[in-house]
Amino acid sequence: MTKQLKESKLIQKTMQEKNAEKTELIAKGLYPHEKWELLENGIFIAKSRMPRSAEQINVLEKELEQARILVSCGSTVYLLPEADQPKIKKKKYPDAVVDGYVMEFKTVSGNERKIKEKYKQAREKADNVFLQIDAPFSQRTVVSKLLGTIRGKGYETGLIWVYFSQSSKMVYLTVEGLK
Repeated sequence: MTKQLKESKLIQKTMQEKNAEKTELIAKGLYPHEKWELLENGIFIAKSRMPRSAEQINVLEKELEQARILVSCGSTVYLLPEADQPKIKKKKYPDAVVDGYVMEFKTVSGNERKIKEKYKQAREKADNVFLQIDAPFSQRTVVSKLLGTIRGKGYETGLIWVYFSQSSKMVYLTVEGLK
């Protein structure tokens, strides 16, 4: 291994460690009384988030699939509680803190219109969005649909991390960069 490659790997590891620390601080700051459990490498879950029904198990499995994708890209993920107070059903809560950013996860399949729909749904919960694209859309198509939505809704800030399942490709975008 060359010296330059070793230095690059060390810098990447240091960045991942800093992101992990930042993620933990944000999650614990948002939910100071929550207990957190390590589910698997790089994925933590709020103890109150543990599923209690078949529907909750299905939702958690999908979120875990998305969290595993993010961890494989070097991220640390804290899966957040479903709610501060169980009696409040109408309020929407984001899914996770990833590398220090509060994020909502969405999976897109079906037709191109779903890109816009899922992104708008996600933005109701968080400014930062992780989209898992399971349909055979090109990056150009996804960016075009996101750009139209961003302009139409007047979003000013936010991150959009897009994972293309069919090519195993991750793309990191910003709302500012798309405008």
